[in-house]
Amino acid sequence: MKMIHAAAISTTLVIAMGIGMILPLFLNSSQQAQPLIIMLSFSVVKNSGNVESWCTNLSNILKEQNAKATVYFTGAIADLHHDWVTAFQDGIDIGSQTYNYVDLTSISDYDIQLLEVKKGKEAVDRAGNLVSRVFKAPYGNTDENIYSLLNRSDIIADFSYELQYNKLYLGQFMKFDLVTYNGSDHPTDFFANLPKTSTPIMITFDDSMSIDLIDEVISKLKANNVRFVSASELTGLELTLR
Repeated sequence: MKMIHAAAISTTLVIAMGIGMILPLFLNSSQQAQPLIIMLSFSVVKNSGNVESWCTNLSNILKEQNAKATVYFTGAIADLHHDWVTAFQDGIDIGSQTYNYVDLTSISDYDIQLLEVKKGKEAVDRAGNLVSRVFKAPYGNTDENIYSLLNRSDIIADFSYELQYNKLYLGQFMKFDLVTYNGSDHPTDFFANLPKTSTPIMITFDDSMSIDLIDEVISKLKANNVRFVSASELTGLELTLR
């Protein structure tokens, strides 16, 4: 009996040692397998001739890089340039900003704020022959009216801020953590070694940044273990209905 008991103890020790050796490897492998969640965010706000080619080239780069993204247009731009909006197809969410790219906090009249948000969305929807349901406030500035403005404009997700995004859930907007980097504020090499985090990362660009630099940033991002997502994928909501 003593020999059997000793053998059982010995077997248990061997199994425990094996688990002890394998478990750290499994945990490390599991941790390494978690990709950074990246949402590329582009704002189109300038009405100039080179922006047309910028939109076309950006669409091509996103296809070539197999990178999903979200592109926001002002209503005024969308009304003037339908083809800029339709340059982006499946896998790319289309969002709206205020119609005239005005700071919402500079408007004291609620009805005018609402008009800016609703007209911006309606113009984008007409231009793209779609229904857009994601918003980004110009300059990242909002006030206490923002959730009412979005609700009344049939917008269900908001990416106006650097440290959070908001989505409609059970009739209320809920806040979720976000990390944001401005694509033009850092050298491109910075994006090859992003700090590890489980929080989704939004990287913002506008139409003043050259296509070549954007392409380089996306290539650098791929040096990390990353997963590119659209706003729809990040929120779990269908934000662009084509």
